[in-house]
Amino acid sequence: MNFFGQRLPMLACLLLMSVLASTSTSASAQFRQPSAQLTTTVVEEIFRAGDTATLKLEVQLPEDIHVQSDKPRDPYVIPTLLTLALPDGLTMGGITYPESTDFQLVGWEEPLLVFEHEFTIEVLLNLDVSLPTGEIVIPGSFLYQACDDQVCFAPATEAIEWSIRTESPTTTPL
Repeated sequence: MNFFGQRLPMLACLLLMSVLASTSTSASAQFRQPSAQLTTTVVEEIFRAGDTATLKLEVQLPEDIHVQSDKPRDPYVIPTLLTLALPDGLTMGGITYPESTDFQLVGWEEPLLVFEHEFTIEVLLNLDVSLPTGEIVIPGSFLYQACDDQVCFAPATEAIEWSIRTESPTTTPL
């Protein structure tokens, strides 16, 4: 066998391996799951039994990323969903999602209903009159499907929690 006959299969194999490695790296970078930065806040610091508490979930996404709305137009996408595991003595007063906007994803016939880069979800909680005083932790989860202008990523769920403090109705603030 001549020099090229011996080296050609090895060169072809090395070339193929380098192409596959670079393709794998760029595909991996392209489909890396974007994550949301979540901040939970409570409008008031202290509550009394019988009050209504307003909780907020502030969502910040990477630039050029959006998530599906809570009421998507397309049945094949995953809606954004905030769920809470309410402790005894708390009842849901309602969840308010922001206004969604139309977004035309490449290759989709109809625009998607999405929440853009930064948005806030508000939750109203009713505190029962028999609620004991002290600290109450309210766990929840945030489900979302992030997309850029070309692809929708796999859905993700993040654990979140709020903490509220209740006082006796007879306690007077200083």
